[in-house]
Amino acid sequence: MTRNLALAAALAGLCACAIPQPGMYGNSVYGGLGAKRVSPFVAPQQQAAPEYVEELVEVVTEPPGARIHVNDALAGHSPLQYTVRRFWRGQPGYMSLDPIKVEALPVAAGQCVQSGTYGQNNQKAPAPVRFVMTDCKVQGNTPPAK
Repeated sequence: MTRNLALAAALAGLCACAIPQPGMYGNSVYGGLGAKRVSPFVAPQQQAAPEYVEELVEVVTEPPGARIHVNDALAGHSPLQYTVRRFWRGQPGYMSLDPIKVEALPVAAGQCVQSGTYGQNNQKAPAPVRFVMTDCKVQGNTPPAK
């Protein structure tokens, strides 16, 4: 009988240990069973590098008022400042930032579409990006003047 009583007491003690108690999972000041402990000999992990960079692009046109598209999205009318999110692309160790495509669309006669790509080789876009809307150079091959 005493043997059964001793076994019952041991069984009750084991069952009480199996039921989660406050502080068993590190919620107390002293940690507890399952608490995450940090060794002073292990270096802390570095934070992950950001997936993107936000860059402010300023666009000025002569004359002002041209419709400005940045990366094929309407940003507004010049002069303007626009925040561009440039994402990192490529394999670790060989990553580069997305370039920025800026396009100025004419709003009056005698003006032409102006565009440029900036930020290649992880460089920042120039501040400001300037377009002369009346500078209408012919694209492609032109025959020589006679």
